[in-house]
Amino acid sequence: MKIYKKIMSIVTTIENIVLAASMLFVLVLTFGNVIARKIFNHSWGFTEELVVAWFVLISLLAAGVAARNGELVNLALIPDMVSLKVKKILTFISTIICVIYAVLLSVEAFDRIVNDHTFSPILHISKSVFWSFVLIGGVSLILHCIEHCIDFVFTREDEAK
Repeated sequence: MKIYKKIMSIVTTIENIVLAASMLFVLVLTFGNVIARKIFNHSWGFTEELVVAWFVLISLLAAGVAARNGELVNLALIPDMVSLKVKKILTFISTIICVIYAVLLSVEAFDRIVNDHTFSPILHISKSVFWSFVLIGGVSLILHCIEHCIDFVFTREDEAK
């Protein structure tokens, strides 16, 4: 268990670095495009392709990191009204549903990586590159949902308060 937590801590650090670098990349591209459009009256057409792809990566990695701490968007109305034992059961069920979704997402992304031989319209980059962002995000979501579930379900009652 401690080895898994240590590995996940390293994975999260890498994800946070990738998220920060990705946000900076998107900011620079978008700002550069605005400057090019306003000053030179010429838009960088390629920025839309890259920014959309990077937002997919950012969204899915951020969801994975949020899942690590149980911070994914959820409805806490029922869990707030029940005992810790029932909360643990609900967390376990929620994790199963989240992992099933992330596995389906990852399988679909992998299928597209293998079978989609088309290229992006402007940069002519293989769409497999962009689908790999979905696969990376899906795997991140799986790992962090499981990590949160393990942390919460195996928490002693005195630690949970």
